[in-house]
Amino acid sequence: MRFFFYGTLLDRDVRAMVLPHVFDRLSLTPAELTGWQRVQARHGSFPVIRPRPGARLAGLLVEGIDRRGLYRMAHFEGDGYTAGLLPVTARGQRLRAAVFLPERRALCLSRGWSLDSWQRRHKRRFLPRIRGWMTEFSAQGPWSGDLSWHARRRLEEIARLAPGDGDAAAETWREAA
Repeated sequence: MRFFFYGTLLDRDVRAMVLPHVFDRLSLTPAELTGWQRVQARHGSFPVIRPRPGARLAGLLVEGIDRRGLYRMAHFEGDGYTAGLLPVTARGQRLRAAVFLPERRALCLSRGWSLDSWQRRHKRRFLPRIRGWMTEFSAQGPWSGDLSWHARRRLEEIARLAPGDGDAAAETWREAA
């Protein structure tokens, strides 16, 4: 599956904790999401994104995520997020990628967020919490873990539709540059 990362999953150490079983096989490409901006979450040191006409958001296009990785990311993100498919630009092409989106605008503050600042100010305290949170995850599928039925259904739809790894579904989502 193909995902667009815009927040703490941009950090190599965080990705390694959340996606240890595919970490070495992930393909990472700089990418951009237009019409969205990254802002500070209201209750945490992490970012969320919200629509903003004309905005451009830099991140990573990540390919090679399997279903187990999808469920692990959903566990990491928590119940305030849902995955959606959005067009991103990478390698000079517009492609569809799955993106974790906040379910409520109340999660957003108006101030921006930067990876560099987060790494300097919060990463050291954040990593042990991520390690603990991810050790609680043992689900091999969407039927266990802390996911609501709504989240499980949405993740199954993303797994079915999300492009990636050169499969036929990936080609159906490809758009003209």
